[in-house]
Amino acid sequence: MRSSKFLKVMAIGLALGVSACGAMEAQRASEVQRQQEVTHRMDVAHVWVTTEGPPAGKPYSKLGDLSYTEAFSPDAIDEAKITAKLKSMAMEKWPDTIDAIVDENQTVSPDGASITVTGKAIAYDSSVDRAAMHKMNEGMIASPTNR
Repeated sequence: MRSSKFLKVMAIGLALGVSACGAMEAQRASEVQRQQEVTHRMDVAHVWVTTEGPPAGKPYSKLGDLSYTEAFSPDAIDEAKITAKLKSMAMEKWPDTIDAIVDENQTVSPDGASITVTGKAIAYDSSVDRAAMHKMNEGMIASPTNR
């Protein structure tokens, strides 16, 4: 009888321990996903778009040209949406190297039915900012009691 109670207590303890491990794993997975989302947002925020050329005196490499055409609409000429689309295209092609999109240009077709947006993707030869962002979470303390 005594061993029966002991086995029940052990079974309950084991069940609680297993469920706690599952909860901790889910929390860790959630934290990893959140960190990846933050890193992605920072990467996208790091990329800037300009109608001008690259800054004088700052060495860079041209990664390639970006271009898209879509039907003319108020959304198609919205600067925020144009910037977001160019950044998205650049991040898809050059996720680890893109720093800026320069010489952004918008051209409306002669019949006014479509708009073509172009730009040049560049990477600075020395991109300290990007390297620092990728390493900002290294060595972070996850708990205030773990010093």
